[in-house]
Amino acid sequence: MEPLNVPDSMEEVLKIAIQLEENGYKYYSESAERIKNSVGKRMLERLANDEKNHIQRFTEMYNALTNNNIENVELKNVPPTTFDEVFDRLKEQLEGAIEDLQETGVDDVEIIQMAIDLENHADLFYAEAAKKARDPKLKQFLQMLSDEEKAHHAVLVKSRQYLEDPSLFFGMGSRF
Repeated sequence: MEPLNVPDSMEEVLKIAIQLEENGYKYYSESAERIKNSVGKRMLERLANDEKNHIQRFTEMYNALTNNNIENVELKNVPPTTFDEVFDRLKEQLEGAIEDLQETGVDDVEIIQMAIDLENHADLFYAEAAKKARDPKLKQFLQMLSDEEKAHHAVLVKSRQYLEDPSLFFGMGSRF
């Protein structure tokens, strides 16, 4: 894995972060259209929404930083999307149409794997940027976003496991 090039300038870090989130949003939105599996589709739609929220939060932080106004930014800890939450809600909505939950296309696992790689990259970038940040609030913000990306990564890993073997998730008592 190539070393991350995290700029020293926090303005540059936040610009890159906004771009990473915009790329993630675009990828998740487009992939949600292409993926065949309903659980995967719903998961990608939720992640696209999370990325849109991240864009807004990074933009707010960037504006505060460039206006020397970070102390007035309210840090909001957003509860992460979980696989079980999406899976259970979708199972309820489909009321027994298990075939829809199990249907996959040839590239579904590939789509999820690419998403895992995106989240991994964003997490590493934010964690490294947090180490470089001097302002305590900015440091906390970047670490918080790194943690949210870790949660996305975990959701996607579970989604990939589901796509590879859906039988593990039906009637087996507990899931991972």
